[in-house]
Amino acid sequence: MQDEPRFHGWVWVTYIFLFGAAVPWYMPASASRPAWPGFPLWVTVSLGATVAIAFFTAFVIHRYWDEHER
Repeated sequence: MQDEPRFHGWVWVTYIFLFGAAVPWYMPASASRPAWPGFPLWVTVSLGATVAIAFFTAFVIHRYWDEHER
């Protein structure tokens, strides 16, 4: 079996969590108050989750991508 990210359950669970955090459907109405440089809290959380998705994707590619496979 190849060591690919799709065979590791923790990668899928992490992506589900991060994509869930990036969509602010769970935020209460009070999250519309400015929190970080004038942005509402839900925008800050969504941007943070999006950056986390990008960094996690780079980590997974660096960790599991084998360029010398073939």
